[in-house]
Amino acid sequence: MGFLSQITGFLERRRRNAALMRRALAVVGAEFEQRSYEELTKPAEVLSLRREFEGVEVSFSAEAYETKANGDLAFCIDAGGVHAFPYADPSYQFYKRKDGSVYY
Repeated sequence: MGFLSQITGFLERRRRNAALMRRALAVVGAEFEQRSYEELTKPAEVLSLRREFEGVEVSFSAEAYETKANGDLAFCIDAGGVHAFPYADPSYQFYKRKDGSVYY
């Protein structure tokens, strides 16, 4: 196996890992959107989790990182735990209103 094919294989595996995390994040992000406003105010240490997805364990760091003047929560979930470099680990972000509605 030549050097170029090794690099190509490395990048392909990492691209697949990044795609896996994006798929997992779409599922977990939608689940977090369904949670109550009050639950989303809990600290990241409580909200963050690890889950097996397509046979691979993926970690999710989740937290409300800002409360806007009108009370809306800015919420972010970062996926990780799977080697994806040089591709960026994906994030899922949304805003949650006190009435439970979500916007982006």
